Amino acid sequence: MKHMKFTLFVFVLCLYSVSLTAQEITAFQGNWGDEFYQDKQKLSWKEVNTIMMESAAAEMNWQKYKKQSLGGLIAGTANLGATIWFIVEYEDDRVVTAPAIAWAGTAIISSIFFNGAKKNKKKAILEYNDALGAKTSYRLVPTSNEHGVGLALKF
Repeated sequence: MKHMKFTLFVFVLCLYSVSLTAQEITAFQGNWGDEFYQDKQKLSWKEVNTIMMESAAAEMNWQKYKKQSLGGLIAGTANLGATIWFIVEYEDDRVVTAPAIAWAGTAIISSIFFNGAKKNKKKAILEYNDALGAKTSYRLVPTSNEHGVGLALKF
């Protein structure tokens, strides 16, 4: 009877461990930027950053996303400066050709950076989710030592 209970326990544990998989990340557009979720649990940006940096599959695209976002932010700040320059020159009835060119150029550059960042973020999340498809969070592996033969949980 004791052996039967142990066998049943191992069988149920095997079925349970096979059905467990790591949770996928989804991103939705919120009022103040992207919102990330694992199932119904909302994740902070720091948590998502940690998860992505630990994933070998998603790390490269996540790094590109962060760098391109920073580039877009810098170009957007330059665009704000060019807009102020344009308004000041226009109000003083001066030639606005140079400020208009600077404004348009920085707008195009920032949009290129932000578009690239958006694509890399999407690619990083998809790569992370694809990498989770084949592996479980833990599994049972056969083991043997001086005490006998058995199964061990491997994380």
